[in-house]
Amino acid sequence: MIIEFTALIALLILSGCFSATETAFTSLSAPQVRQISIERGRRGRLVKRLSENPDRLLTTILLGNNLVNIAASALATSITINLFGSSFIGAMTGILTLVILIFAELTPKRIAIAMNVQLSLISAPPVWFLSTILRPVIFLISGFSSLITRFVIPKETKSVSLEALLHMMGAAEEEGLVEDYESDMVKSVFRLNDVSVQAIMTHRTDVFSLDKNRTIEEAAEEISSSGFSRIPVYDKEPENIVGIVLSNDLTAHLIRKEDKLKLSKIMHEPIFIPATRKLHELFYFLKTEKLNISIILDEYGGLAGIVTREDIIEEILGELYDENEDPGIEKIQKTGESSWRIMGDTSLHQFTDTFEIDLPETEYAETVAGYILEELDRIPVVGDTISMGRCRLEIEETDKNRIVSIILQEA
Repeated sequence: MIIEFTALIALLILSGCFSATETAFTSLSAPQVRQISIERGRRGRLVKRLSENPDRLLTTILLGNNLVNIAASALATSITINLFGSSFIGAMTGILTLVILIFAELTPKRIAIAMNVQLSLISAPPVWFLSTILRPVIFLISGFSSLITRFVIPKETKSVSLEALLHMMGAAEEEGLVEDYESDMVKSVFRLNDVSVQAIMTHRTDVFSLDKNRTIEEAAEEISSSGFSRIPVYDKEPENIVGIVLSNDLTAHLIRKEDKLKLSKIMHEPIFIPATRKLHELFYFLKTEKLNISIILDEYGGLAGIVTREDIIEEILGELYDENEDPGIEKIQKTGESSWRIMGDTSLHQFTDTFEIDLPETEYAETVAGYILEELDRIPVVGDTISMGRCRLEIEETDKNRIVSIILQEA
């Protein structure tokens, strides 16, 4: 009888090992598997091979676990009949179920969640060995399972979605593993895929540009006082951009006493980009072409604005200023205990991130001003108000038909 009890305990321990192994492997993230395979030698590579073949892994574990549990149940039944008779089989079944649940399921799985890397490394060799021995059986079971699930599961599924990555980043921030600003930077990088250049461009009405027929001498003071290092140059009218002048080139010609040259003689060819282009596409293009400024065109081919590489970087890092640059006006300024002044060209995602407001999808709006225009569906005037979640927005200032600033009042 001692042998039977020892065998039963051994089977329960094996059942717990199978349960722990299943949880250890399924709780490993893709980055963890990659790191293990690089740093942990042969065992690490086995973990990677098993993780990349979940059908083989899970079928092996579940097959082993079920065989062990069936053997434990049969042995427990035999022990019960020998000791107490067949009338106690029902009670034994309940007790065994409770023991398996606590000691072979819940407890091992909780341990495995906390020690998934260590347990996956320990269990990888025996699981691999067992899967090799049981390969014909595993092949049959996996085949039947695949036949059933092929009509339910899509053929192509992403192992890691953007939502999952953002969720992991949020969880890491809550746990204190990353700082708030680090989390914001990562989220901003992912957001580049969804934001068009129109959302961050300097609007054409705010673009500083010069006539191409101006001489270097005439333009030098204006360029110096503007604080810009790259200036669009137009022909006849400001919306007809034909080139870009670099302040460094201007300085070089001034040093060589060539101040009578026209800007058209020293300008560089501009790059034109449609306003619908996404930020990540523009950033990659500017980086590969070693450019720093692009001219943004609207759907009719007219000037919409300009975007620099610095503008895109600021979407990730926040506003950047050098020692000679005027910080200017903040996009969102607190004016009272529950009120803020918001510039009209503030991007919608910056607004929603700041005030934690969920807005419905908009077809065209990329800025707060654009969103208000869509809601009003008419020319805005000072004093117009709209409700946005728990907030009330009132137009504070306009310039012609353009919304310059808004006052936000929280309820």
